Amino acid sequence: MTKPKSNILFQILSLGNQDDTPFRVAYKNYMFNLFLLLATPFAFLVMCINFYIGEYILACFNVAHLLIFIIGYYISYTQKYLDYRPLLLFMGAVIASYTAYVYKNGNEYRFLIMIVAAVVLCEKNWQYILFVLFVSLSFVVIRLEELPLNTMSVINIIEKTVKLLFPLSFFSICLYYFKEIYFKNQYKLETAYAELTKNKEERDRILNVVAHDLRSPLSGISGISKMMLADDKVVEDNKEMFRLIEQSAESTLRLISDLMHTNINSAEQYQFQEIELNKLVHQILQILVFTAKEKNIIIEANIAKQKILLKADKDKIDRVISNLVTNAIKFSKPGTIVLVSLHTNDSFAEIIVKDDGIGIPEYLQSKIFDLFTTAKRKGTAGEKSYGLGLAICKKIIEMHEGFIHVESKEGLGSSFIVRLPLKV
Repeated sequence: MTKPKSNILFQILSLGNQDDTPFRVAYKNYMFNLFLLLATPFAFLVMCINFYIGEYILACFNVAHLLIFIIGYYISYTQKYLDYRPLLLFMGAVIASYTAYVYKNGNEYRFLIMIVAAVVLCEKNWQYILFVLFVSLSFVVIRLEELPLNTMSVINIIEKTVKLLFPLSFFSICLYYFKEIYFKNQYKLETAYAELTKNKEERDRILNVVAHDLRSPLSGISGISKMMLADDKVVEDNKEMFRLIEQSAESTLRLISDLMHTNINSAEQYQFQEIELNKLVHQILQILVFTAKEKNIIIEANIAKQKILLKADKDKIDRVISNLVTNAIKFSKPGTIVLVSLHTNDSFAEIIVKDDGIGIPEYLQSKIFDLFTTAKRKGTAGEKSYGLGLAICKKIIEMHEGFIHVESKEGLGSSFIVRLPLKV
């Protein structure tokens, strides 16, 4: 469970919790810390008042409460002696019961929040039952003490006892069953999540092994095909066959590369460093201009002159821009223009890749960033699409705390807009 870091209150509430803390443990930590956070300032304030008005015995009980709370904070911070938390709660209840009975200071009204904390902290059923019985009976005794019992009949005393005891008992039982149902369902969710995580790791491991083992022979096939195409002794009919083999091998290699990049959600897989975005975009376009020429497509660049620096993974951003420009070429008709622009907008660097291609139907625009999307289509020259590229781009941009979206009309072209924060 993620540890909140917004302010000091949330930091106290999340004492003992880490990113990998199981939900059940984290929930107990939160509940115990909430009890401490509510009770500590109240006990400190009452202690100061008691010292001020000369109630030194009551003030000493307040000091005892504060010592219990300090021990509680130590347990939360170190995550040691966690089994002693119910005992601390019980000791606090004993002190509250005694002072409420003897000094009539209203401490019995703390019992409700103590019961809420106990239902979460008590692992054993007998611990919770014992605690509830103690605070319930203490509450009844304290309240009955205020009544003129000497003048009341036994029936009236029993009636008053039931009226006091029933709501508190009913509340405690409801809390207990709610905890049982809630934690049981939460345990099922945690188990399912652990299984999914394990299966995902196994899938990624197998995928990486298979992709790595396929890459070498396919690279060899592609290389041999290129050599045969360059050989003047090979007849034209055979060259056509080798050209088809090379295209198939290259297409499969691109698919393998995409598959290996589908698992890029972890920050550990990114090498963030300061990069000059202008220079990177210029280098990418210099390479892709040859791909565009094969389809008689012109790439125009509108790149800001001032240096645009940001903290990013150079290879991952290279992949995003290359993918967007390659897609623009793939879905553009011969003789058209692909415009790539780069400029700053407030605290963001904005990259826009615009084409005059076939466009994207409105009903498909919400699906194009899905992994293995069904929105994949062939390019204008019959190029294959595997439905992975844009999903990978979106993951990369989100890991950079950026944003990517598309503006498109069918038959009129598309504009892909990427915004990256200017953080150095």
